[in-house]
Amino acid sequence: MTPRRIWAAPQGRAAVAVVAVLLAVVAAGAVTDPSGLLAPVGGRGLPLAGTGGAYRWSPLLVGLPVLLAGAAVPVLLVAGRLPPRWVFAAAWVATVGAGAWASAASGVVAAVPMMGAHLPAGLALRYAVSTSGFAALKYLAVGVLVGAGAALAVRAGPAARAEDGPVDGRPVVVVFAVAALAAAGPAAHWWRGGPVGYAFAGFLVAPTAAAGVPGFLLGMAVFLAGVAAVVRVLARRLPGAGGVVGWLACVVAGAGLGVIDAAVAPLAGDPPGAGPDTWWVATAVVAVATGISYGAAVGLTAAVVVVVLDRLAPRWWALPLPRPGTRVRLGALVAAGALLLALAPVLGVTARPGPPAVAAVAGTGGMPRLVVRPAPGRGEPATIADVTGRQVILRGVNVNQLIDYHLRDPAVPATQPLTDDDFAQMAAMGFTVVRLGMSWSRLEPARGRFDESYLREIQAAVAGAKAHGIYTVLDMHQDAWGNALARPAQRCGGGTTPTTGWDGAPAWATVTDGTAHCQFLARDLAPAVATAFGNLYTDRDGIQTELVRTWAFVARAFAGEPAVAGYDLLNEPGIDTAPPVSSGLLLGRFYDAAITAIRAAERAAGGFAHLAFFQPSVLWSGLGFDVAPPPGFTADRQLVFAPHPYSESISMDQSLGLTLASIERNLTVSARAAAAYSAALWAGEWGWFGEPAVDGGKLWRFAAVQDRLGAGGAFWVWRQGCGSPETGADAATSGNLVAVDCRTGASIPPPVPFAEPLSRAYPRALPGRLESLTAGPHGTDLRVTATAPPGPANCQVDIWFPGGTAPRLRTTGVSDASAEQVPGGWRITGCASGAYTVTAS
Repeated sequence: MTPRRIWAAPQGRAAVAVVAVLLAVVAAGAVTDPSGLLAPVGGRGLPLAGTGGAYRWSPLLVGLPVLLAGAAVPVLLVAGRLPPRWVFAAAWVATVGAGAWASAASGVVAAVPMMGAHLPAGLALRYAVSTSGFAALKYLAVGVLVGAGAALAVRAGPAARAEDGPVDGRPVVVVFAVAALAAAGPAAHWWRGGPVGYAFAGFLVAPTAAAGVPGFLLGMAVFLAGVAAVVRVLARRLPGAGGVVGWLACVVAGAGLGVIDAAVAPLAGDPPGAGPDTWWVATAVVAVATGISYGAAVGLTAAVVVVVLDRLAPRWWALPLPRPGTRVRLGALVAAGALLLALAPVLGVTARPGPPAVAAVAGTGGMPRLVVRPAPGRGEPATIADVTGRQVILRGVNVNQLIDYHLRDPAVPATQPLTDDDFAQMAAMGFTVVRLGMSWSRLEPARGRFDESYLREIQAAVAGAKAHGIYTVLDMHQDAWGNALARPAQRCGGGTTPTTGWDGAPAWATVTDGTAHCQFLARDLAPAVATAFGNLYTDRDGIQTELVRTWAFVARAFAGEPAVAGYDLLNEPGIDTAPPVSSGLLLGRFYDAAITAIRAAERAAGGFAHLAFFQPSVLWSGLGFDVAPPPGFTADRQLVFAPHPYSESISMDQSLGLTLASIERNLTVSARAAAAYSAALWAGEWGWFGEPAVDGGKLWRFAAVQDRLGAGGAFWVWRQGCGSPETGADAATSGNLVAVDCRTGASIPPPVPFAEPLSRAYPRALPGRLESLTAGPHGTDLRVTATAPPGPANCQVDIWFPGGTAPRLRTTGVSDASAEQVPGGWRITGCASGAYTVTAS
């Protein structure tokens, strides 16, 4: 058929319609989407192809062509032999699959310049492919429009006639072989073992060894049954199009597998004491996206294999044929596939190495340095311990008093002075840690010049905390990139507002490429904020290199300081407009680069390895889940997963009147995510900002889950100035813990509904491993059970108990138990051995 006749034929008209509708959708998104997250390319206030290398132009020059070709070519091959209703379905499915392809292709190309020591090519490829279904989700709606356009185009002219042929079973055989091979390893990157593995709790139906034998077999059966059902419908009508049929069938079967997993997920049950939520929405998103990306990948592989075999060995490969030899060859293929199927669960997936066991050393007085210790059991997070062998719970508060905030009014300070009295009050509430916010804008105010005076302020804060027995986590803090993004006079429209400016990066590192300073729904979704983060992740003009150098500068100063618990590498990282490649894969690359530089600086200064705290992107804070950096993003083992579980507080869903993840759900899911990284869990920020009498109950719920998990965390925030961006211009008070009266400047003590759960009784450090912890309804009815190894290097239990009344102690396995009164409460000590319990009330 000549090209002119092809485009006049039904399949040609349908393919043209597919391209036309997709281009219209792309154009509409580029003009109307204020965040750039839904638009396939660009967005309002964002360029279609910005400067800055492959990361900026790959969506337009790679992703868009792949999208158009991936959707149009299958329609061109099949529409001439299908009725309009099946053309609609084929175009819809092809659009969804092409969306996954486009995301994977542009993601890989965008990551190429960043590949190297901190980003292996294999990791980048696996991540881009296994997470491509999240971008494809938006094409579930777009595909309906595309399918309708294709079907109408077929109806608009004379229809082609085609006779049914024999069912071609080859795609099913190839898909079987590909899926069986993938199950032994690569398929795990779509489910458990991948960046969203934490979402798959309970029984998993998936063609991966990570699902266990029953889940694997059922997953294979479901996926192959879906493929076979689609092939059975299409193959008779499309003889000779086995590759396209197989691919379409895999996309449908993958989506169907995702729907089944979404339906099965609620059977895992709720965490103990969980409040009502709509977590099924999150699990449905994750499950369906995962299924689509898996189906698209397996389908593409199978289609290529079918086409290659058609070309290279058409006679050997032709099925079905009446000759006995063909049956023998088919039997050989099936036997080989069955062997792969049997071996897949046995081969399994190699678990990520956890932190090494550290030999305990005798205490030398002072504050012992901290390490991450291996998890107590399979599927559990690692734990934080000191070098004397005691498990440590770091419970405390965030301190923002050294952060360089944008000033709305220069006459009204955004922070309050940090004094020794602050640390004394913290110690009197039983706190053992502060998360001390630092600003890159002050550490490196000019490129290549580090501010020694600001470093001395940080050192003074660490020393002040240490004097009161409080560890410090040094936090490279930022909110919405930096204060240089403030544009209060910016003219914005369409429901957007000007960016107000917050804190973080210096002005010289703020590269926004002329994008709009207008925010939609949240400060982090402004195009200028997104572009600045994209330029950080891609090391545009060496921006990331400078931030890594800044971390090395800080690490050298504290290389031998045991009172520094560790380094929180970047607060609430932004997502740019290309998540999850930006805020997952490339964020993980930055983390590895920063950790590598920190370790080199510690060694050069004769120090030791501190804990490395890392977070998922700001989406976790806003939604309670995220496509996180890939497990294995770094070879370092001193890792602490430190998300910000703001569920039922200031998360984005609350503004819509929904709760995606309850308090209990968020912390439980966070623990599963930490376990996937072989990391310890620590809630880097959490808190409530409303009426204490109303929110106090939520703090108690949070505290109960923390105690069940044996996890620490830092409440946001200790003090806050009246000029803080988080405080309204006409607010009477500022802060949610130690507040300040904005008229008089007087401090307001912590409200009792917040102070009680925050200062509740808990073990600061205990030999061996914690097994259970409860603190009672008022924080003064403590029960601890734990097990110490024989002859521990440090047998001393150290327990905080609040209030002025001496606790009544009951112990087993603890000798010389006593309680000593200290400011704000009591310190319970004793020497534990074997299985032991401590109760205090």
